[in-house]
Amino acid sequence: MGRKASEQKNSASKYDFVKVRVHLSEQHYYVLSRFILCRMLTAARIDYGHALRMALDLKKRLVDKSQLDVSQQELQCELFDLFQRHGYGAEHVKWYKTMANFHHQRIPLVVLLAGTASIGKSTIATRLSERLNLSSVLKTDVVYDLMHTIMDGVAPPSLWSLDDIHFDRECALVCQDDWYDVGLDADLCKSVSDGKSIIIEGDLVSHALLDHMQQFQQQQVVVAPFLLTLSDINLHRELVQDPQIFDRLRAWQDALLKANSRKNGPKFNVIQVDLDNLQASIDSIQAIVLDRIAAQMNK
Repeated sequence: MGRKASEQKNSASKYDFVKVRVHLSEQHYYVLSRFILCRMLTAARIDYGHALRMALDLKKRLVDKSQLDVSQQELQCELFDLFQRHGYGAEHVKWYKTMANFHHQRIPLVVLLAGTASIGKSTIATRLSERLNLSSVLKTDVVYDLMHTIMDGVAPPSLWSLDDIHFDRECALVCQDDWYDVGLDADLCKSVSDGKSIIIEGDLVSHALLDHMQQFQQQQVVVAPFLLTLSDINLHRELVQDPQIFDRLRAWQDALLKANSRKNGPKFNVIQVDLDNLQASIDSIQAIVLDRIAAQMNK
């Protein structure tokens, strides 16, 4: 985050002081923002460094040619030429158009990241939110703490100290409508009504929550569910250290995988996390998310 913020600050240009208006119709236009364009490009799987360069080059092209009022089509024509110059082809053009239409139509997106603890869920959620230009990441662990602090007046015990019955109860509790003001539904309903997108990650993301999402899918919400797993048992043991907690974590991962394989309805997309190469895991997730968005746009 710090490196990217520094790059954006240092990449300030004289071209930023010139406004370029992009016309969507005779009545509607927006002012071209290099920052927003860069975020759109990374959402279309353009390398971050290339996205920065292309956003600046596009603004420079238009200003140098005194094209301060352009149509969306003219803008995209110049942009896609830059795609080719940087080695990006038809697939990235398709992804960019998909994401542009997706944002213009304000279709909500909900990404679910399930999985046991100590496998990189939070890091992946943060980086994925940057890639997809999403501002909201909701952690079920925070919802769990908040709900029990309100109900019981004290901080709840560690999730991994609970037995299977009580753990399953917590998975169901966080998405119940009874706790609308502090549970997941509050954020979900607000995101859907505002046409915004959200990532929900945490140890309590389960098939109960995935089933709960069906009511939102009926409202044209794009739901992209993922089950993150860590196959390297020795590495996982080193990260956890406590033998009892480690056994609980592995048992929960096995239970999620087993339930997913048996499920007839909506399933999680299983992603094997490589902690030495999180980039590859995020690439796989992003590709599936883009496919889900494209499928919704084509309906």
